[in-house]
Amino acid sequence: MSSKNDKDLPKSNSTARLDSREAQRVPFYCPVSYTSADEACPSQQKGQLLDLSKKGCRILGPVLDVGCTTSLVLELKDGKSPLHIVGATVCWHDGYSFGVKFPSMPVEDRHRLQELVLKFATVRGARQDRTAFRLA
Repeated sequence: MSSKNDKDLPKSNSTARLDSREAQRVPFYCPVSYTSADEACPSQQKGQLLDLSKKGCRILGPVLDVGCTTSLVLELKDGKSPLHIVGATVCWHDGYSFGVKFPSMPVEDRHRLQELVLKFATVRGARQDRTAFRLA
C-alpha cells in the first residue's frame, strides 16, 4: 500500500493562501516599538501590532523598507516583561503597515508567541474540513 506525501496532494484554490503562509496569524493588538538597523532611519518608532504568529507579525506605524532589519519590543500584555526581538526582517509593506519575519529565537520566546497565537486563534468562519491553525 503506497502513501502520498502532503506535497504530492493537489491543493485547492481556497486553501492556497493559508498554505502559502509559514504560520497562521491571529488578530492581536499591543504596543510595539522598533528601531531599524538601517542608518537611513535609525530612530526609534512606535506602532501598533495588528496580528501575530510565532514566526512574524504585522505592524501599523511608520513603515520600514522591505529587506530592512529591525529590533522590536513587543508589549504582549501577558503578565511577563516585554519581548525583545533582534534581527527581524521587513517582508512587505502597504504604505500604512508592514510585515516582519522573526529571526531564530530562544525556544522559550517562540513558545511564548505560540501560546498567545493558540489563545487567540478562532474557528469563526472556518470551514469544518480545515483547522483554524497549524502547529509548525
